[in-house]
Amino acid sequence: MTSATPIKDCYFCRVAAGLADPLIYENRSFVALFDTNPVNPGHALVIPRRHVVSLFELNETEQSDYFDAILGVRQVIESTDLASLYRSMLVREDLSERPKDHIEGVLELPFLGNPPDAYTVGNNDGRMAGRSIDHLHVILLPRYEGDVEDPRGGIRNVIPDRANYHRHAHPGVRADRA
Repeated sequence: MTSATPIKDCYFCRVAAGLADPLIYENRSFVALFDTNPVNPGHALVIPRRHVVSLFELNETEQSDYFDAILGVRQVIESTDLASLYRSMLVREDLSERPKDHIEGVLELPFLGNPPDAYTVGNNDGRMAGRSIDHLHVILLPRYEGDVEDPRGGIRNVIPDRANYHRHAHPGVRADRA
């Protein structure tokens, strides 16, 4: 197991130590949990046990375990009754002080109960990338047909004015095929 030197005030160090939020997956280098502010059903976080800030700080063992963790969490997502999960989150005592609007919103989605059609796997690696907790956490976000009007461009849409590369398609190439 990768040694963990927790940082006192780091929420994800507490998660990795089993002191916050139930774990849904673990291997020697990573743990995972369902996000309590879900964007879509099954939204999960994969967190290294060791306190590292950046994906680029992972050692060889952690790099080796990274994809095992992603694949393992995907299996958990696809085998979990997500409607029951979110209904139980609404009444979890440890979440009583947290806002519930994201959970309630996911419970109203028409595709709740459907298997994911795709996944977005991401990491906000640094504050300028949008990170809010300085402990690496990889987002595994199930995607469903209809969850956004036009998913083309995917993660590129974090900078909306520069995301649409389809508008510059070469003559003779349809933009929807580029």
